[in-house]
Amino acid sequence: MLSRIVSKSQKLFQAWRERGTRGFLRFLHERIQTRLWKTVTYPQWIVRHRLTRSDLLQAERQMTQWPLRPTFSVIMPVYNVEAEWLEKAIASVRNQIYPDWELCIADDASTQPHIKPLLTHYSKLDSRIKVVFRETNGNIVAASNSALELATGDYIALLDHDDELAISALFENAKWINQHPDADFIYSDEDKINTQGKRCDPFFKPDWSPDYFHSCMYTCHLGVYRTSLIRAIGGFRPGFDGSQDYDLVLRVVEQTQHIHHIPKILYHWRIIPTSVTSGEAAKPWAYEAARRAIADMVARSPYPGRVEAGPRAGFHRVRRNIIGQPLISIIIPSAGTPVETAAGTQCALERCVHSIRERSTYRNVEIVLVDGYDIPDRTLQAIAGSDLELVRCAEPFNFAQRINIGAAQARGDVLLLLNDDVEVITPDWLESMLEFAQQQEIGAVGAKLFFPDGKLQHVGVMVLGGNPGHAFRNVDGDHPGYFCSNLVNRNYLAVTAACLMMRRELFVQLGGMDESFPLNYNDVDLCLKAHQAGYRHVVTPYAQLVHYESISRKPGLRPKEWENLNTKWEAYFKQLNHNDPYYNLNLSRNEVLFEL
Repeated sequence: MLSRIVSKSQKLFQAWRERGTRGFLRFLHERIQTRLWKTVTYPQWIVRHRLTRSDLLQAERQMTQWPLRPTFSVIMPVYNVEAEWLEKAIASVRNQIYPDWELCIADDASTQPHIKPLLTHYSKLDSRIKVVFRETNGNIVAASNSALELATGDYIALLDHDDELAISALFENAKWINQHPDADFIYSDEDKINTQGKRCDPFFKPDWSPDYFHSCMYTCHLGVYRTSLIRAIGGFRPGFDGSQDYDLVLRVVEQTQHIHHIPKILYHWRIIPTSVTSGEAAKPWAYEAARRAIADMVARSPYPGRVEAGPRAGFHRVRRNIIGQPLISIIIPSAGTPVETAAGTQCALERCVHSIRERSTYRNVEIVLVDGYDIPDRTLQAIAGSDLELVRCAEPFNFAQRINIGAAQARGDVLLLLNDDVEVITPDWLESMLEFAQQQEIGAVGAKLFFPDGKLQHVGVMVLGGNPGHAFRNVDGDHPGYFCSNLVNRNYLAVTAACLMMRRELFVQLGGMDESFPLNYNDVDLCLKAHQAGYRHVVTPYAQLVHYESISRKPGLRPKEWENLNTKWEAYFKQLNHNDPYYNLNLSRNEVLFEL
């Protein structure tokens, strides 16, 4: 018992030394929350977030005070759907607590006899329901455009004929528009609903993440779009049936940056055999249409390339052509520390450099090695080469300082910050990172790092409540992540400097690394500077390395590091509402495992 008390006291003292008083109090608060709020099931979450009578009354009061009352045109193409699901879809619109809507239905020449009488009945029952009966079947694009022709609202919302809107869906969008009147495209979180009405499989999405979107149509439902913008781009394009909304959004986001995300479940996607929710076999043409929509986007973009199949149906990999043959300067601070491996004691730096030279398919690189006069001569001899420049620093070890010194000596237009305790796995790792780093909108590019035992070390860094943490750290290396996020290119708020690529001009523009973070958080700080300046960061799982992590020093934070980070970025964290834009506030902050 005494030993446990001593151990806990030591851990608490260490937390106080690392974080300072303010950080320590937050640490205690989070520990208490962790014990009180363990992982919940989705049914439990639904109960906790169910609208109460008080919520509905408050919504009524809010609506009377809004300066804007946008009208939503709900677009719903219909074709031979079962009466039960069609009626539920219509009812979900009629039950909206926000009344300023119109339901624009286009029947695509259904052959089932119940469709026309049912739609005619509802159009007479509610004057806000408009129906057009197409004379010929033209598939979902033609039907969607016919429904769009009926629309007179300020915004359109897309509803499939067998799905349901949450009762507050249009209210939440109208509320958001009052807060953000410039919004051109708004998407929400969603879940699925089975034929018994049971909700499951929630998708709590990140804020706008272009590179994740190029991997999959993650925004999906509920999508709300400014009507004038949809008309300006010509509505839905023929030839993209099944992925017409993906193609639509790919074109919408080329026209506007006013893209918003409501982190609430506002749409219920029906699970039935004929739905895409049932997998690729249900609608194989939809997946092919998605691939063509992405290919068209790439052809229109300033960064030409190609589209490859992703890890699963519905996921893609966009490959961008490398522009020219830029020199990549790989900056490695090192002390030539030995590492224990399965093959015995070896020098980490030697393993790192040899893996770069022997496994990399991109050859236009230079290695800028920064040491403190402590790398053994035998190691320097073992790694000597025309591609390596040795830069020495007599100051006590400061990772940020040594990176800055290396960057100042580097000749390349692209910098790659690299730990000496990593080893290359994938031969095209540099190309996979460079195709992102060359894009002017992108700041830092990170790789997928594994521990020697095969578990994940890094697939991105989340910053939750001022606490940086690695997503899915220590889970199995083949873990797909949240909605395949570990398998495809994805945006994150930060990446680790154990392997971080950035254009030299941007690194200089940002002032390099902040040397007041000598060991930890210098990479997070760099990424926050870039994000604040309007750049986004990407982690590509196609660049893979083993990371032996912290073999040259003890793990853990130094005194005041956490406090210094939070003091410096307090205003920006507040601007971000103390939430990571690439996470979701509905998910647990206890560990970055994307759980409730």
